[in-house]
Amino acid sequence: MSDSSITLHVTRAAFELPDTSPFVIKTEVQLKMAGLAYERVPMIPPQAPLGKLPFIDDHGEVVSDSTFIRAHLERKYGVDLDARQRAQAWAFERVL
Repeated sequence: MSDSSITLHVTRAAFELPDTSPFVIKTEVQLKMAGLAYERVPMIPPQAPLGKLPFIDDHGEVVSDSTFIRAHLERKYGVDLDARQRAQAWAFERVL
């Protein structure tokens, strides 16, 4: 793992999906939207800090739960994952 990377702890791919957990998929999409480098590391939930996945290790700072991961990414990296939706809503409001 490089110094610029976040480690995303995941379950496994199955059923033609990239992961069996919708919360892992949600977190991975958010990392991609934020443009952040990350590495996927498979794990089983009992090994996770809170007994569930996903969780990230961001340079030694462990964040569990997809909702808290999102808040962490927005706060630490200054990304706004809702900016596009707000812009579209504003445009629709102006048109109407």
